[in-house]
Amino acid sequence: MYVLVSSPFHYKQFTKFTIFSVFAGFSFIQNELTTYWFFILLFRQEITLFGLGVIARPLVRVFVSYLMGYISDKYDRAKLFYITRGISGILLFPLTFAFIYHSIPLIFGIYYIRTIIVELSNNVGYVAYYAVVPEQVRAKAIFYIRIISMASRVASGAVWYLIYQLISAYDLFLAGILGLIGLALLKGFNIGGGSKRVKLSTAIDFFRKDERIRGIILLYSVTDGLTYSINYLLPLLIIVYHGTEEIYSLSQTVLYGILVIASFVMTRIKDPIKIVSTYILSGFLFYLVLLYPSPYVLLISVLLYGFGSGIVENYVMATIKQSVGDEFLGSVLGLDVLVTSSVEIFLILLGQYLITINVVYYIIVGIVGMSLVLISWLLHPKLKDIKL
Repeated sequence: MYVLVSSPFHYKQFTKFTIFSVFAGFSFIQNELTTYWFFILLFRQEITLFGLGVIARPLVRVFVSYLMGYISDKYDRAKLFYITRGISGILLFPLTFAFIYHSIPLIFGIYYIRTIIVELSNNVGYVAYYAVVPEQVRAKAIFYIRIISMASRVASGAVWYLIYQLISAYDLFLAGILGLIGLALLKGFNIGGGSKRVKLSTAIDFFRKDERIRGIILLYSVTDGLTYSINYLLPLLIIVYHGTEEIYSLSQTVLYGILVIASFVMTRIKDPIKIVSTYILSGFLFYLVLLYPSPYVLLISVLLYGFGSGIVENYVMATIKQSVGDEFLGSVLGLDVLVTSSVEIFLILLGQYLITINVVYYIIVGIVGMSLVLISWLLHPKLKDIKL
């Protein structure tokens, strides 16, 4: 059991994970921006190939997230994290040269293999994040880790354009090295696992029987899928709105900057109804601002996604942990990722097609989706009684 203290940094596992997140965050942004920018540069005339690139992550998540959630509850989570994270970092080295030599088979082969491994790692990392945050100081812990890890991501987004101009595809090489350094600093990490009671059906059972789990997945997972998809569609939207590389780079600074601000606001709001109302409103506005034909509205959409995501996290974590505890955390979070990724795939496939015809169609789909989220929230009254 945790000892009641005022600072989350008194918890060794939380401190280790926070230090790791600094390196992981900087590496992640360099990798993401460089990879997706190369996809749009190489395949902007081949929308199918571009789609194969940006859909890889949510597609893989659909197939592995539920199973990996079960595995992360049944086996040692730290070992799974070390192995998958290490391999994914190493694979950035050959991916660098695949982009340099414009080898399409190698690009997609390495990228998809790495994406599978990354998503296995991310699923365990997702569980680790929930597991290491101390319950007694949960809101404060989320705020602190956001400040530190997101500062790393903001810095990475701010300097990405300069690094990319200097070393181009070798930025992926840099991302791999930084990721492995961060992993080495996690020595002695312990995040549980090894449940004797977990079953493959555990998450589905919770979804069927627990109104709070069902409600939070339909609320948060669907909304996250509807809005997070902009991270994959952003290069295409920048071209449609006649934007530039600088806007692409600035988008990440805006996103992670607002996440920190939203996390601070989150520590001040204890009313679940206010939190969810703000979250849903952000989702609607996310799409509505895109009606204005300027590349700068993309930054506003990214800002709205970040604010909504940041303000709701303590509420989501409280709902899930109050329902399932730590033992079955991986299974339920695996189902959460499965739903989110399914929505993302639908929106990416449909969105990239609609955007090339008329971006208004993409906006309409988003508004309809958020309307369904609002209805779901109203139909699950127990979500209004979560203790924060």
